[in-house]
Order: sequence, then C-alpha cells, then structure tokens
Amino acid sequence: MAPLVRTGGSRHTGLAALPHRNIHFEAVRTFLQTINYGNQNTGTNLNLYWTDFSLKISPIEQVELLQDFYQNNFHFDSKNIQAVKKALLLSTTSSGSLYGKTGTGRVNGKDVNGWFIGYIETANNTYYFATNIQSSSGATGSQATEITESVLSNLGIWK
Repeated sequence: MAPLVRTGGSRHTGLAALPHRNIHFEAVRTFLQTINYGNQNTGTNLNLYWTDFSLKISPIEQVELLQDFYQNNFHFDSKNIQAVKKALLLSTTSSGSLYGKTGTGRVNGKDVNGWFIGYIETANNTYYFATNIQSSSGATGSQATEITESVLSNLGIWK
C-alpha cells in the first residue's frame, strides 16, 4: 500500500490521503475541479502536488468549500460525509460542537504558514471559519487555532 501524505505530523483524511502511486494526474485534476478547490493547480509532479505550494486556496474559498461539504453539495455518499465530520470533531461543550482541521506549512525547516479551518454547530446556527497566519518562522496550526478560538469567544460564539 502506498504511504499517506503527511504534513505537520497529522494525517490528512481527504484528497491528500489517496495513495499517490495509484492516482492518475487527470483524476486528481478532475476531482479538484469537481469540488472547485482553490486554483486547482497540481504542478507537474504528482508525488508533490499537495506539498509543493502550487496548489493554493484562499480562506474565503476554504469556507465556501467547507459549506459545500457540510451541505453535501458534492453528492458524496452520506456515510463518507459523516465519517469525515466525525474525524473533524474536536470538542463539544454547552456552546455547541467545534469541528476543524489545522495545518502548518514548513519551508527550510521553518514554520511559515499556519491555518485552522472548520465550523461550529450550535443549537441555532452553524458558523464557518478559516484562519491563516504567515510569518518568517513560528506560524503554526496551533497558533491559528488559538487565534480562532479567541475571536470566536470574543464574538460569543464559542466558550
């Protein structure tokens, strides 16, 4: 079995988890187009498309993609949607449930990009978010999570 792509010490549960040796470039490109994933640029090396910085997505595009996923606008099997939602569940409190995924971009051994995307389900609403931080070093998914949780708490959405 081919290895799974690993970034920042975490295992991706989506497109990046597909075994690279068994995927044709066109299948990857078609899937990225189907879900309208960012710039849909896979670069030229199938083994690096997820990590070579050619594939880009903005925080707004991430939120739009997450909303489409949440509402299953892609018409995926509902069991798969539920499995991914279960994997994304981070915490449940009296405020609701927090779902999300972090990531850290590393260049030359330095953490230069941190992100946290997800959503919160409350009794009355679903709130989507995407936080992206950049720095010459020290930008991590953990820091993006802390910033996001602070903002959501200040807004009274998450405690």
